Amino acid sequence: MKPASKKTLNGLVEEHMTSLVRDSITMQRRSKRGRRTLQSSSINLARVCLQKTAASTTNTPLVSRPTKNIDLNALLTSEIPIPPPSEVGMTLHWLAVDGVQPISLLNPQDEHAVSNRRSNESNESQDSTIALRQLLPRLVSDELQLYFTRITHALVTHPEAAISRLANDTGIQELIPFFTRYITLTIHQTINDTEQCRLMIHCIDALIRNRNIHLELHLDQLLPSILTCIVASRIGSTGENHWLLRDEASDVLVRTCALFGEKYGNLRGKVIQTLCKALQLKGNELGRWYGGIVGITKFGAKTVDAFILPLVGHWDALENTLEEASEEGRFAVHRCQDALLYAMSVYFRSVSDVEQSKRLDCDKVSEVLGDKLVPLQCNANAKTDYSTCFV
Repeated sequence: MKPASKKTLNGLVEEHMTSLVRDSITMQRRSKRGRRTLQSSSINLARVCLQKTAASTTNTPLVSRPTKNIDLNALLTSEIPIPPPSEVGMTLHWLAVDGVQPISLLNPQDEHAVSNRRSNESNESQDSTIALRQLLPRLVSDELQLYFTRITHALVTHPEAAISRLANDTGIQELIPFFTRYITLTIHQTINDTEQCRLMIHCIDALIRNRNIHLELHLDQLLPSILTCIVASRIGSTGENHWLLRDEASDVLVRTCALFGEKYGNLRGKVIQTLCKALQLKGNELGRWYGGIVGITKFGAKTVDAFILPLVGHWDALENTLEEASEEGRFAVHRCQDALLYAMSVYFRSVSDVEQSKRLDCDKVSEVLGDKLVPLQCNANAKTDYSTCFV
């Protein structure tokens, strides 16, 4: 070999070896090794498509692999035996929630344990629906916890002041789940205490009137509590004025439907459907019947026309129960009759005479009710003080 060729070849080999050593040092630094090892050189050689070096004890020479021509058309039409590599990434998932490992594809699960857990959850959901939602007071600030404690205490000592604060205070949105649970549990536990239920109805009314909070996510808990105070068969003990509670709860129910009826189109229909279920007159459930009539009457003349007018025929049944009823039973019958008469008056004051003649048989109504209706219709546009009535 000529000296010039030797010199050129030595320079190329030196340059190539220097590049390999430099890249091996880079691999050593990236792999965070304390000293450069043979593995760093192997990784570097694999990167430049050369054969990996063997162990230092073996003297196997480095042999480059022969290149192979690949037909791209054949590669496109053939099936790939090895799936293409996916991008390296990171995924977050819960290993445990409150000490329980969630059922997930990323978490290994024992089939027997999973089946037992699902059966337990189904049994718990059937036994109690309260355990499905767990509120965590520790997530609320200390100031809001103190506010909640003082409001619940003030509802016992100074209820009017506490209700006023609930209707006007701002920044209590985080406490709405806790107030909702407090009201719901109180009504459920003190359904025999009329005054306590009235206080909770006033609290619901205060929360509805507060424009600084949002109750949309809690209507599924508040509405059943309101309806319970309207159509429950037994509210309060003997001698308590549960009629006033039903009236006030009906007013709150109508205001709730008026406030959220635009956002939830089927809200009013479902509420009226629940009230209609209470219109089945039974001897021992006059309070429930009274609540259904009062609640439907609050929604206006159209609901009275659709659901209350067909109940006029029950007037004779109410009259027959007066003979053998006790003093408390007679008072309940009179309250139901008053509710029915008030519903009739709402209808006649809101509907024109022409519509009345089309929708209602006045002779039949006068035959059933007699002189009990005074007056049925008051014309606001009339210049006289006369009123139309059936005698």
